[in-house]
Amino acid sequence: MIYERLCNFSSRIPPFSKITRKIDDRDLTRAVRFLSPMMTVTTQGVVAAAYLSASSTLILAMLLLIFFGVSLLLSVPLAAMACLIAYYIVISYPISMMNSYKLGLSEEADLVFEQFILVFQTSGTIFDAIEMIAQSDHPYLSSAFCQILGRISEGVPPETCLMDFAKDQPSDDIRRYFTAIVASLEKKTDLLDTLSGESFEADLALRQKNLELESRLLVVAALVTYVPIMFTLSVSLGGYATNPIVLLIVPIFILLNAVLRTRFSRQFSAYFDRPRDDSILAPTQKEIVTEYDEFLNFMILLGQRLTSGDTLEVALVSVREDIEPKVQSLVDIVNHAIYQEGLSSVEAMDLASKASLGQRVSQMITMISLMCETSTYSAGDRITRIASRLVKRSAIAKERDSIIAAQRMKVYLLTLVSAAVLGMLASLAPFLYIGSFLAEGPALITGPISILDIAPLLGALGITTLSMGYQNTRMVSGPKPVVMALVCTLLFWISFALSSGLMSLNLV
Repeated sequence: MIYERLCNFSSRIPPFSKITRKIDDRDLTRAVRFLSPMMTVTTQGVVAAAYLSASSTLILAMLLLIFFGVSLLLSVPLAAMACLIAYYIVISYPISMMNSYKLGLSEEADLVFEQFILVFQTSGTIFDAIEMIAQSDHPYLSSAFCQILGRISEGVPPETCLMDFAKDQPSDDIRRYFTAIVASLEKKTDLLDTLSGESFEADLALRQKNLELESRLLVVAALVTYVPIMFTLSVSLGGYATNPIVLLIVPIFILLNAVLRTRFSRQFSAYFDRPRDDSILAPTQKEIVTEYDEFLNFMILLGQRLTSGDTLEVALVSVREDIEPKVQSLVDIVNHAIYQEGLSSVEAMDLASKASLGQRVSQMITMISLMCETSTYSAGDRITRIASRLVKRSAIAKERDSIIAAQRMKVYLLTLVSAAVLGMLASLAPFLYIGSFLAEGPALITGPISILDIAPLLGALGITTLSMGYQNTRMVSGPKPVVMALVCTLLFWISFALSSGLMSLNLV
């Protein structure tokens, strides 16, 4: 990993290694410990890398700016800004990476807590619960608990391992739950029952994201629409409207739009579920959400059947006709594996887990299998409790859809107006250059002006408008992004043609 190598290399350079000895950053230290399973870095190495990167960036930026003839008055603040940005990126990377796991850990916290309670109900130990979680395929926790098992095999008490892990991770829910688990002394106590069913951080984070959604949505839409306008004005005033080099901005605009849109989509995942398969052929968010909603209904039915005394095999057959198609196909996989192929329920559930679309559904199938293996009756009560809580959370998450629907028209209007403005600016581009009256620069276009003279700028803005219409529509889950992209492109062309006629710009 490049970051890891940079930190290890920087820690061996004397000037920076001496500076780092006096650094005492609690958050950075905790982040380094949390990330130790993924990369081997030290706090001193991170700080040394930050100073080295900042110094190198400052020197390199100054040399480049001077080489390209930028005045010293402008070069100094630009190089200083680049230096500060480089320092911040390197020093904050471990903390940012740790915090990126915070919501994911909070989402899994209540499920993991239920597994501990289930083990304690059946007279199991903390070690048994840790072993169950290590086998449950939770995104980060399972691998972390596998390492905990390794420490336990070396003679470290399970309680110590659990508390050490709780202190070194960012989720307050995990820390609170594990503290209660250690305090319960491997018994199902009133304290555990009181905390059971609560997922404070995950619910609060979702409500916060819903409150921020409207402003973030409009900010992203504004960035991808106003930046091309600012670029067009800059190019026009600089007299570069006829320069083919402006075409190089097209992939940059498309990439910017895509990054903002996908970052927006990832950050506001509506139902706490993500594709289990991250390849190009991954299912759509709509398909994953449908499976997740149907699976919650299945969990309610299954929990009731298990509570009434049925085994997992019998309960799956009983609820099969009452569930919806996507989950019904998963249950059919289990039933076929058990009754036709003679596999155990654990093996059959593992096949269904691998066939699911969503990552969270896959985890819950594995968890149900492990719970039923421990105690079918107790598992039924826990499954029902978990399902009812997730249904409430899903209802909160669906507020996101109503917020997006309310803002969709604003984004459409902003996109269409931007397309029209870009068309108008494209026709005005040859007439906006005034640099020749003030200083030396590109030659002013004189005489009859045709569309061929500004073909580079026109092509760049046309492609950008097409991409903007498509990606903005995708961002707000619009029904026909291709149609919207074509409408924006046509509006751009109409605006350009009308404005060109007024400015006597020859279209042929």
